[in-house]
Amino acid sequence: MQVQLTQSSLPQESTEAIFERVYRQISRSLAPPRIHLLVKPYVNTMGKLHLKEGVLEVRLSDILAGAPSTVREALAWILLSKLFRRPPPSHWVLHYRQFMSRRDVRRTHQAVRVSRGRKYISGPQGSCYNLDEIFDALRDRYFPPLMPKPALGWSRRPSRTLLGHFDHAHNAIILSSLLDRPEVPHLVVEYVLFHEMLHLKHPVEHHGSRRRVHTPAFRADEKQFEGFAEAKLFLKRL
Repeated sequence: MQVQLTQSSLPQESTEAIFERVYRQISRSLAPPRIHLLVKPYVNTMGKLHLKEGVLEVRLSDILAGAPSTVREALAWILLSKLFRRPPPSHWVLHYRQFMSRRDVRRTHQAVRVSRGRKYISGPQGSCYNLDEIFDALRDRYFPPLMPKPALGWSRRPSRTLLGHFDHAHNAIILSSLLDRPEVPHLVVEYVLFHEMLHLKHPVEHHGSRRRVHTPAFRADEKQFEGFAEAKLFLKRL
């Protein structure tokens, strides 16, 4: 009687063996270090590497610890390529993204972020601007009157690279405290908050491995903001 082995019935290669094999392939001539695996309850990353004194510490998120071996291999190629400052193979990046884009994986990751993540939310009142008042005015002008209001706040540090973000897991909009200054026009604060409010109206779309945050509909609505060009010009100079 002939028995066919399915992928699930085949023996799974250990994570340590995968990282050692990929290390050999990338380094070619270097002997692989001793692999030490740590499974961590990460929230915002799937894995990290730490190489010291002949030991490669692989810190893997528990979300991926039980993933199929091909997914763990994809992550090994991505992390080790970064370690050697080389671009990871595109097919492994695609494979990893396809796994992370699966609906069940996204739901698990979202639940983990909610249960484990800690979100600092300062509240809407800043030194110069009150986000609560600006949100209400923008909703009256551009959005349905019953659109729910998320938590609003300012960042602890005045970031220039991240002027605002909508955290879906914690239902919060956070603006950079860099904008909460007298020299920043009210119009600019309005625009940045308006941009983040659009994420409430236009959720992220997933098409296979592609994750589209700013859809064509999002971009079209964004241009309806009065003073769009003026606000963008100020932010560019900022």
